[in-house]
Amino acid sequence: MIALLFLYPIFYLILTSFKSPDQLYQPLAMPDSFYWGHYKKAIEKVNVLRGFFNTFAISAGAIGLMVFVSSMAGYVIARIPRKFFQFLFYFFISGMVIPLQTGMIPIFKMGVALHLIDTRTFMILLYAAGALPMATFMYAGFTKSVPREIEESAAIDGYGKFRAFWMIIFPLLLPATGTLIMLNIYGIWNDLFGPLLYLKNPAKMTLMAQVVQFKANTQSIDYGPIFALCVMATLPLIVLFFFTQKYMMKGLVAGAVKG
Repeated sequence: MIALLFLYPIFYLILTSFKSPDQLYQPLAMPDSFYWGHYKKAIEKVNVLRGFFNTFAISAGAIGLMVFVSSMAGYVIARIPRKFFQFLFYFFISGMVIPLQTGMIPIFKMGVALHLIDTRTFMILLYAAGALPMATFMYAGFTKSVPREIEESAAIDGYGKFRAFWMIIFPLLLPATGTLIMLNIYGIWNDLFGPLLYLKNPAKMTLMAQVVQFKANTQSIDYGPIFALCVMATLPLIVLFFFTQKYMMKGLVAGAVKG
C-alpha cells in the first residue's frame, strides 16, 4: 500500500503527459491513444537538449569532485591518528547538521565576490561542498574496515601513499562510492532551489529550472507540456534507479555493518 502511494504520482505524471487536451482534466480517465502533442510543444518551447547537458554536466562534475576530495579526506582521517585530522573529521561532521538555507545569502555573496554566480562551475562547487560531510563520514568508516596489511604489502612493492590509495584502496571502497553516487545524484538532478537562485542565464538552466521557467513564461498554465517536461526530466533517474537499486542497497547494508 505504501509503495502504491509513492508510485501513483509517477504513474499519474506519465499517464497525463499522453492525454489529449480534451482528456487532460479527467484525472481518472485513461488516454484514448498516445498523444505526443504535449511533448512536441514542450520541445518547441524549451531547449531540452541544453537542459539535459547542463543537468548532466553539473551532476557529473559535482559528484566527481565529491568522490575525489572526500575519499582522500576519509582515508587520511581514518589512517592518521593526529588531533588535527580528528578535528577535521568533526569539522566535516558539523556540516551535516547545518541547514543549507542558513548559508544562502553568504554563499550568494561569496559567488558574487569570486565572479562565479551564473556559472556551472559555481553550481558544481556548491553541490560538491554540500555532499562532502556525509561522503567523508562514509569513506572514513569504510577505510577503517580495510586491513592495513594491504597498504604495507603495497609499500614493500614500491607503491607510494598516493598511488597505493588510488590503485589498491580506492577500488575496495566501491560500495561506498556507488552508494554515495546514487544518494547524491537524485538530489542534484532534481534540485530546483539552487539553479533558480544562482543561475540567471536561461542557456545554463537545468531541466527542473526549465520546467518552472516554462510555466512562468506562459500566460495561462498549460499543464500538458509541463507534464511532458517533468517526464523527460525524471525519466533518466527512473531508469537509473531500476538498474542500480540492488547495488545501492548492498552499499547501504555494507555501510551500516562497517559503520
